Amino acid sequence: MAEVINGDQHPIFKCDPEEWMQYVYKQVRVSKDDGTEATGWVYTIDPVTQSFVLVSFLDDKSQMEMVMGPSVQRVTVLDENCETYKKKLDSLFRNEEVASLSEEELEARKNKLKLWLCKNRLPVQVSGNNGEMLSVSDALFIEPPYGPDNCRSTNEIILGRIQGLIKNMPVDQEEW
Repeated sequence: MAEVINGDQHPIFKCDPEEWMQYVYKQVRVSKDDGTEATGWVYTIDPVTQSFVLVSFLDDKSQMEMVMGPSVQRVTVLDENCETYKKKLDSLFRNEEVASLSEEELEARKNKLKLWLCKNRLPVQVSGNNGEMLSVSDALFIEPPYGPDNCRSTNEIILGRIQGLIKNMPVDQEEW
């Protein structure tokens, strides 16, 4: 059996994910090994490649830049006000239907679908970071806006059956 020496480990095993999370939604300046710098709001960091996805907002436009992990020399936080651009960053990667719905409408859709799935005797739970997803036995996940096309599963049989249930859900709850 081969012995693994610390120097042979992939960097992902050396860095704590919490270290990376401290930069998310903050404005940073990333110094690169070629002497250039990139500045922007951090949307995400890939923990495997240690690459940063930075977004800059200019007037009504946004510009995205990906800084590859191996070129990162230093990261400096410029602005720690996470809430300023959090919604703006998240809205960049949401589909238009979700972006056009209010939080109350999304919550109502989620609750209605949860009731429908429970009525059909399925073990459904609220999951996700902010409780925005529905989970059926950890085998299928339903993301906003909670339609048949928003189901994610590796099991095609479960996926097809749940999508069918959602398509056949009556508009009026009184018909249940």
